[in-house]
Amino acid sequence: MKQALKILLYSSFGFRLIKLLKFVYTPPIKYAKKLRFKGVFNVKTEKGNSFKLYNNAFLLETHIFWLGIDNYQWENKTREIWRDLSTKSNTIADVGANVGVFSVLAKANNPNAQVIAFEPQPNIFEILKKNNAINNFDIHCENNAISNTSGSVPFFNHGPNTFSDNNTTSGSLNKTWRPIDQNSINVEAITLESYIKTNNIESIDLLKIDVETLEYEVLLGYGDFLLKHEPIIILEIQSIGIGSSIESLLTNTLYLYYSIDESKGLEKIDVLGKEADNNYLLCPKSKVNLIANLIKNS
Repeated sequence: MKQALKILLYSSFGFRLIKLLKFVYTPPIKYAKKLRFKGVFNVKTEKGNSFKLYNNAFLLETHIFWLGIDNYQWENKTREIWRDLSTKSNTIADVGANVGVFSVLAKANNPNAQVIAFEPQPNIFEILKKNNAINNFDIHCENNAISNTSGSVPFFNHGPNTFSDNNTTSGSLNKTWRPIDQNSINVEAITLESYIKTNNIESIDLLKIDVETLEYEVLLGYGDFLLKHEPIIILEIQSIGIGSSIESLLTNTLYLYYSIDESKGLEKIDVLGKEADNNYLLCPKSKVNLIANLIKNS
């Protein structure tokens, strides 16, 4: 019965039923996640921006469809901060872009920005490209892992049918990340430094990193361009050890550190990684004026 319902919902006819149902019913979140579907839908934010997303029966897009992107409790302040800073940036890099929700948000808010999205997992990368195409955006979609080394490297993920069309989980170059039911494939890794040189990138203004514990390696591979570009960085830091390594690259004489409170905004801190599994914003002192309106209680 479950398999038959899934086949129905994933069909074009099922998607038409889903869209009709939405006109008369908004399910609570515990039911919304069960009403997955495949198809393109429109997204409109409270700020008035609109764009399209393709849902491959993934959980995130299903929630956005049923609840609305601003009502879904998923990194609310991080998205708000990202949206605001996107309008103030010329070149934006999204490392570990997954299906490209943040990349699409950036482009929808600043059509003139150069947006570069890196995603190494092939089946997820295909959805990233589709989201770029259905919006007629010119996001540079790159099927690479970003690290401090270049070449073919193992990429790990978990779960049944790990690298199939229906896989919805995030992977990592870190073998110790979610090791249960783990599988791997080889992907091509590059450094930000090499990408910048090869593509003559003048500067990166805004950088998001979500690579499941290897954020330090991404920044290490930025090389001398890191302190030359002085990007504003939004990233997740999983531990105080990772935070300490990142601090060694940036030095607090050049950068200010902020924890992102998902209900209130930015809160200045002195040590990275104390709040495990938290998003952080790292801002060069030369650009602190760009985040003044986002700081909590400012």
